[in-house]
Amino acid sequence: RLVLFCEMTDIVSARMVDEDRRNNIMLNIALSDKTGHLIFADPGNEGGKLIGNNYTTLPKITPVELESFTHCKYREDEFRNMSVDYRRETKVPTYTLDLLVSSLEEPSLDGIHQNEEIFVVKIDTEGHDYSVLLGANNLLQKKRITFIVFEVFSNSRVKLISKHMSQFDYQCFLLTKDTLVPVHEPDWWYAHMDNFTRRWWGNGLCGIKGSKDMQMLWRMYHSDNMKLLSSYEIL
Repeated sequence: RLVLFCEMTDIVSARMVDEDRRNNIMLNIALSDKTGHLIFADPGNEGGKLIGNNYTTLPKITPVELESFTHCKYREDEFRNMSVDYRRETKVPTYTLDLLVSSLEEPSLDGIHQNEEIFVVKIDTEGHDYSVLLGANNLLQKKRITFIVFEVFSNSRVKLISKHMSQFDYQCFLLTKDTLVPVHEPDWWYAHMDNFTRRWWGNGLCGIKGSKDMQMLWRMYHSDNMKLLSSYEIL
């Protein structure tokens, strides 16, 4: 099953047939390393900007809450045509990825099967990806997630994420057009990279070190480069 968050719904749905859509779970929530609520400025002419929080301990999601979360606040046509109001704010319920998955595993929610593999988690939270990863420590410890794709904006953030993921035996790479660039410590990080402090935006990927899936991805990514094709073992 595919779990979507509201801003991705229209993009993904346009590429799916009806049967695929019926297997999706669409959620109007936020993910972080803490639970509670995040408050966003929501003027209507741009994406919401985080302006505050109200963190508190939340229990697992109930069936009634899940039903309410599966309705986006605005339809795409409403968002395009809504009036601009700089005083408008939106309060969004916020969960950790660990709590979300454990909730969806409850039989009453019928979301995902107990201990089911999560093949890929795609994170794009405009600089807050590390917080989402911190909320997934239990899933990472159990190797439940095969691949994680995330956004980065600086060398220091790449190092922070790769260091965090390495403690769970995940390898991290920068994604370029035709190469997976290893960035995990201590073997694939260089001192001069710490000296480059200018911001830049890109994408990274982490996979379980030495797994068949990670080896397969490496070979698929470098299928037209004979030198790299068989070089995964040195990583």
